[in-house]
Amino acid sequence: MRKIFRLALIIAALAVFAVPCKATEYLDMDICLGRQVVARLLCKDPGEVNYVSRVQDNIYLFSVFYANKEARFFVGVYKDMIRVQGKDYKTVTRTIPYHFDEQAKCAVVDYVVPGCPLTDRIVCCSEKTIDEKLDEKFWDRPIPDLLEEDLRNALEGNNATSTDQAAPDRQGTEQP
Repeated sequence: MRKIFRLALIIAALAVFAVPCKATEYLDMDICLGRQVVARLLCKDPGEVNYVSRVQDNIYLFSVFYANKEARFFVGVYKDMIRVQGKDYKTVTRTIPYHFDEQAKCAVVDYVVPGCPLTDRIVCCSEKTIDEKLDEKFWDRPIPDLLEEDLRNALEGNNATSTDQAAPDRQGTEQP
């Protein structure tokens, strides 16, 4: 009975740890990462790698001219890793870790292929929303301009005095 309980406990633990990682929610960043990583893996220019289609939620298909013919590669972009596998070349399989910067919505990959002169970081950022673009545009202005705008808004707002209002006299009564 104890052996069956232990076996059931081990199976339950493995099931919990075998849950796949969640996919990212930034499609444009995932496609950029896939293109850049496949290019780095084959030591090619990213312009030579073509995005073909989205196979599943987090799996994409890319094609590139490799070894004298058109080759296809599956790229899976997960929460903290990228998995690349050749469709025709099963031996070309890599799992590459990457870091996602939540604030900037950018993924950073440090991946170097031996014998390839390309060694710089791969950085892919997601398209910013309209609100984020407006916020970025607001903070890119000089501080004196921001202060002047705040002063103008304050003078035009509810706290501003109007010349239409009658001025109270010293006793606090209004005179026409």
